[in-house]
Amino acid sequence: MKVDDIIPLLGNFGFYQFVLICYLGLNNIVGCFTSLGNVFYAAETDHWCNVLPNENCSNWAEFQDNCTDVKKSIFLPPPENGSDSEYPYSNCKQWQLPDGYVFDPYVPLSDYDGFTYVDVLCKNGWEFDTSQYKTTTISEFGLVCDQGSLPSLAQTIYFSGLLVGSFVGGSFSDWIGRKKVIIIGQCLWVAGVLATTFSVNIYMYMAVRFISGFGNIASYVGLYVLVLEVIGKSWRTAVTMFVGMLYAVGYFFIATAGMYVRQWRPLSLYLNVTSVVMFIPLIFLQESIRWLVSKGRPDEAEKVIRRIAKMNRKTLPDVLFDKEDIMKEMETKESTIPPSVINLYKTPNMAVKTLNMQWNWFVNSLVYFGLSQSTNDLGVDDYWAFFVSGAVEIPALLYATFGVEWFGRKLNTGILELIGGAACLATIFIPAGIWRTVVAMVGKFCISATFSIVYVYSTELFPTPIRGVGLGLCSFAARAGGMLSPIILLLGDTTIEALPLILFGASALVAGVLVFFLPETRGQKLPQTLKEGEEIGKCRCMGGGNIYDESDVELDDGDTATEGVFAISNAAFDQKDEKKEYRDFSQQFTKNLRDSSHM
Repeated sequence: MKVDDIIPLLGNFGFYQFVLICYLGLNNIVGCFTSLGNVFYAAETDHWCNVLPNENCSNWAEFQDNCTDVKKSIFLPPPENGSDSEYPYSNCKQWQLPDGYVFDPYVPLSDYDGFTYVDVLCKNGWEFDTSQYKTTTISEFGLVCDQGSLPSLAQTIYFSGLLVGSFVGGSFSDWIGRKKVIIIGQCLWVAGVLATTFSVNIYMYMAVRFISGFGNIASYVGLYVLVLEVIGKSWRTAVTMFVGMLYAVGYFFIATAGMYVRQWRPLSLYLNVTSVVMFIPLIFLQESIRWLVSKGRPDEAEKVIRRIAKMNRKTLPDVLFDKEDIMKEMETKESTIPPSVINLYKTPNMAVKTLNMQWNWFVNSLVYFGLSQSTNDLGVDDYWAFFVSGAVEIPALLYATFGVEWFGRKLNTGILELIGGAACLATIFIPAGIWRTVVAMVGKFCISATFSIVYVYSTELFPTPIRGVGLGLCSFAARAGGMLSPIILLLGDTTIEALPLILFGASALVAGVLVFFLPETRGQKLPQTLKEGEEIGKCRCMGGGNIYDESDVELDDGDTATEGVFAISNAAFDQKDEKKEYRDFSQQFTKNLRDSSHM
């Protein structure tokens, strides 16, 4: 028997698959804590120069309740020219005090001889507004004024860890196996997030955040592939959508914890200590059957199969593998020239489609993380804004799952990106408050949906020999977008306040327009060769035409027109011809709708 014949004998959804899915879901929730907890760890607060810290107005009873405001009015100059500061005083400078100055709230500085209204940088550090956030990384490490860019740099370094980890994790999972990558990534991730709480300075914070991001994505890549290799095809779409929603659930926990824990170290500890629980499912974790067979280790694969069958209470035949078939399959693979990135850019149409899709992944990641990290700027309660920002992802994923079947990939991606971009630009002209939040959430809904849709769209555009390479390249572009999002948000603090929204909105609009130059893949067979991939959607200016007849509605098992948003799960793993059947709930649901509409 071959691997594709053996795996169904284990059951499409047994105890082992249930454990793996719970593990993947927990991984997603804690991953949200790791990625977006920084929104509250590094929350911005008002700050000002700490002038004469020992003076507390104790000699003037009438000023004891508002001594801080009195000292601000005396010692702080107005904001610098051209500054967009929302405060009536400078955050980084103080007046140069005259020699022999003695604090008296009734005596202005101008009454002292020698006072010339010369402002200087803060001499004794800063005071921070603690009315909402008691401590943050910014207040504890003094990351303001000349060091104000370091919080954004720290988040960029975290995303760079995701970028490196996705590449290394994917490569090593094919080299040393899924299980080892998951364990190593898990150890690095847990060590990183726990060490984050005990960072002694911003540079240690950056280092452990990089390790956290690296371990997070490395373990996720290995686990995600492992899950898709053992669950039944009919469950893949539902499972992937469910796990995606659990990432949104992570928002709820972060916002709720942040409401009650206003100090960044305890908040970090409470959120990140949950990562230790992720070691428990490792007890049940087995190596990938497909990987073991591909490495010529059928005896080990058989042991894994029988352990899984025992957990799922399934009975297997005495002989599982036909070793001759395995040897022939390995010889075929060894003689095949592996695909490379170069194949994506060798021909003009494939190169244009690849660059177009890379831009879409880049923009979706850029805008998604940009909006997720800037909920504090909406002018409503920070915690509820963050909570709602996560809540809108659940209906977005539900719509994306069915919308790609009802209206197609191109139309959904293009229109939603245009609406999302327009929403970002519209928020510039809406005052901070509830309506600005509503419009921003419309944009977040659209980008959350398109970020999911581009997965299936990319899978159907790239031909089978370079599908994995193409998806990896697009994922790399997405990580680059995530890295840039904190830097662009920083530009709003240092240059023009509306600049991040302008860049997010404009890039989404451009991406939405460019999508309409891509071919629609709904109702078409997956391209199986490089030539087929080049011909799909080839315009006349390139000397080609669509090799598929638009009226062709007969779909084989390689078709993903009705797989839902996560058809990547099927398209990436199923490449053999089988009897056509309705494989997932979204396809069956739509079929029932069509049947009922004809009654």
